[in-house]
Amino acid sequence: MILHDLKAKFIKPKLRYGGEIIHSERDEFGLIQVVDSPICRSLHFDSAVKQSRYFFQAPLSLAFEYQQVIEQQLWLKQIEKPIKNLLMLGVGGGSLASKLFISHPKLVMTLVDLRPAVIDIAHDFFHLPLHSQIKTHAMDAEIFIAENSTHYDAIIIDLFDKHGMPEAFSQAPFLNNLHKKLKPGSILLFNLWQSTPEPTLKVIQFFEALTHQKQGELQLYPIKSSNNLILEYTSLTN
Repeated sequence: MILHDLKAKFIKPKLRYGGEIIHSERDEFGLIQVVDSPICRSLHFDSAVKQSRYFFQAPLSLAFEYQQVIEQQLWLKQIEKPIKNLLMLGVGGGSLASKLFISHPKLVMTLVDLRPAVIDIAHDFFHLPLHSQIKTHAMDAEIFIAENSTHYDAIIIDLFDKHGMPEAFSQAPFLNNLHKKLKPGSILLFNLWQSTPEPTLKVIQFFEALTHQKQGELQLYPIKSSNNLILEYTSLTN
């Protein structure tokens, strides 16, 4: 007890982004920090932008509106056609994957993130379940999409670093390979930032072209609380 009191008195917590830094590490891609406030835990990639958020008293609540929209559209798709396997590019703290694991107990998920440290942090600090139905891959999403031959009922793309979405993910080679991974009648949900209009417009134009070719249907959902834009593309069944 005396030792604890001495630590509290003389060892000041490291503060950043409105909370206490409880974990900090640097990999080859930059700084990763986990920050606790009285009500939640947040993941940061060396910027004030919250990559993920975990509420201590409501651990399955999705903190961001764009995640809520993605979940809602998946539920609507599930009613129309069962989703058996899902690919998620970009893990963050794994909050959306954790929620889907509970709400869709038969769903098999494949999660891909470039940074092994981010996957470890999702498990260790944000309680992403360790389960056989959640398969994780620490590798470049562009390489995974190019080399993987599996087709999916649903694909979620949420690929950002501290600067925004890397340029490669708005280019035709990646998008073409991505489109090939969809089964007939599958759904793709792409989180875009309106604050980075050039790559966002390229992604929209790519899927618009597919709709003009009668290969699928496109919907856009602006997120009122942020600069996000959710692109929903549904491949046609015939």
